[in-house]
Amino acid sequence: MLNVTLDSLRATEAAALAASKWVGTGDKLSADKAATEAMRDRLNRIDFAAKIVIGEGKKDESFGLFSGEKVGLRAHDADAVFCELAIDPIDGTRPTVTSGPEALSVLAVGEENGLFATEAYYMNKLAYGPEIASRVTLSLTDPIEKTIELVSKATGKDASHIIVCILDRPRHESVIKSLRRIGTRIKLIQDCDISGAIATCLPDSGIDLLYGVGGAPEAVITACAMKCLKGGFLAQIAADDGTLQPSSRVYSIDDMVHGECAFAATGITTGSLLKGVRFTRRGPVTTSVVMRSESGTVRWVTAHHGN
Repeated sequence: MLNVTLDSLRATEAAALAASKWVGTGDKLSADKAATEAMRDRLNRIDFAAKIVIGEGKKDESFGLFSGEKVGLRAHDADAVFCELAIDPIDGTRPTVTSGPEALSVLAVGEENGLFATEAYYMNKLAYGPEIASRVTLSLTDPIEKTIELVSKATGKDASHIIVCILDRPRHESVIKSLRRIGTRIKLIQDCDISGAIATCLPDSGIDLLYGVGGAPEAVITACAMKCLKGGFLAQIAADDGTLQPSSRVYSIDDMVHGECAFAATGITTGSLLKGVRFTRRGPVTTSVVMRSESGTVRWVTAHHGN
């Protein structure tokens, strides 16, 4: 696959820097517009041809980077081989404009015809780290109690020591009650389940699973990150109101990402995964993570931007 890993990082850095100017302002539209325009500008400077498969627009009524849009210096080259992009200039617009935690700018790159495309708003998700993935087979259709039992077997932890990350939404009341009934600990998050999924692959995070219904575009981006980190990820399309259909197909990582991929994220506000943009006398400072599935390389990058 074309190696545009560091170029992808520059795109998320640009979006995060642009969004950071709107942290705490309460102005979602301006923040989204600034981040979107900054990411597009940077993508159009890269010496490649790319098509956006998962983008902005439909759910958020955004300012561009829509699904189907072509970007890159070679975007209009008839002979170019297009890679595919799944992007979110701001994953967490609400925490951005309220100075909340965990907001990120994220981008995933896949091979041509490599990324799963969907118009759905929501998907049910189950993410877990490589230790669990290598020892047991989990199913998104199993009762959560059985899933916890298998995770306990894989990790050697008692159920009371397992931590599940879940979006704090009314639709998750039933599963939260089930987890509390068996003594499993829960980390409730308000937004940004991409970082929650990645946390399952980081031994020091303490998070064992991410579970529940969240954004469908974020599911494709998450699948790329989990493939790079050798973790496990399952997803199924949910209805527009977030409810699940029992017969809905379960997609694996390989269903959602064919071939090799790369992932980049830059913190906008500080969270458990990355620090937010910080301003110093010498210019802003960003923290990012960038990774490739082909090499398994994961880079944690602190960048000092001079202007």
